[in-house]
Parts: sequence; structure tokens; C-alpha cells
Amino acid sequence: MDSNYTKSIWDSHYTKSKSQLAYPDENLVRILAKLPNLFNPNSQPKALDLGAGSGRHTILLKNCGFETYAIDYSKESIEMIQSSIPEIKAVHNDKLPYPFDANSIEIIVCWGMLHYNSNEEIEEILKEIKRILKPNGFFIGTIRSDKDTHLRQSSKGNIQLEDLKGGFVQLFSEKECLNLLKDFRNISLGYMERTPMGKLDQKIAHHIFLCQA
Repeated sequence: MDSNYTKSIWDSHYTKSKSQLAYPDENLVRILAKLPNLFNPNSQPKALDLGAGSGRHTILLKNCGFETYAIDYSKESIEMIQSSIPEIKAVHNDKLPYPFDANSIEIIVCWGMLHYNSNEEIEEILKEIKRILKPNGFFIGTIRSDKDTHLRQSSKGNIQLEDLKGGFVQLFSEKECLNLLKDFRNISLGYMERTPMGKLDQKIAHHIFLCQA
């Protein structure tokens, strides 16, 4: 996998208006609404939108009352977030480790990002997430399901969808998803599936997960 080429694809993606999503995923809204109260009267809890993209979930976390941070390895993504919500601490970060202290974040959201990395990269990302999450902190995200047909993955793991053509992606079964998260506790899985408008023959499918450090 050529990581520089993949980054260039995502930088290009975030210059297009179609990538500038304004509304949060309803599944994440529901999950956050059901979490126990994390507020300490003496401190404001921290939340990280990891792989923040257009920043739609960064705004959601901010509106939930968190001291919110956003990270993406696309410079275009971070510039978009800094322009639209300048009060957010948005960081361009294209290599590990992440710029946070150990046990410093209450919630990490990683929506639609992990599956665009190799197994080795995912393993290192998850180690970092465990490092920076506070004990009992929540990790919430999605992983692309092997039932997905929309990305039309090639035999080499490359995306065939025109907008992201040539980028790397992996699709995961439920069992593989659980195995990725094996070092976390209290794992809950969900599943979401939809069809693109006008393309009823295609599926966009994700596993949704909620777990704790």
C-alpha cells in the first residue's frame, strides 16, 4: 500500500463539495445519548474525533459539551475544520504517536476510518487509542463490513469507486471486527446498511462498535 498516494486521494476528496458532510450520523447521536454522564463538576471531559474528515462529528461532540479535538492525516480535512469551527483544536497528524498524554481522553470517535489502513497500521492505531483513553473511557466507531458492495474492492484491496479510485480499503466480517477490538472491554456491535440513491444494486455496510478501555 502506497500511503503517500492514499493521502493524496483523501486530500483531493476533501476539496470536493460532496465530501463536506454537515450532519452527524444518527447512529452516533443515539450512542452518545445513551452513554452515562461523564461530566465531572470540576473538569470538562475531553473528546477526540479521530479521522475527523469534514468535522461533522467534531461539531456534534462540541455541542455535547466536550472539550473537543479533531485529528486527520489529510491537510485539506484539517483546514476545512479550522475554517468552519475555529474554536476546535484541529491537528494535522500523519504519523503515530498521537499528540496526547496517556489516559487523557474520555471519548474517542473513529467513524469510517480504520478500514482504510493495513492490518499493521490498524494494530498500531488501536494501541495508541488504548494509550490515550482514560480507564473506562469509551471508544466508538465503524468498520466497513464484508457485506459492502459499494466500494467494489479489487483483488489488491484498492477502491474502485470513482471518487476514491485506487485508495486502499479492507472489508471485515463480524468475527474479524471483534478480533480487532479484543483488547477492549464491554464490546457492543451494531450494523448499518443502506443503498446509495439511484443505485439499489449496491450496499454501503458498516459494523458499528462501542467499547471501553
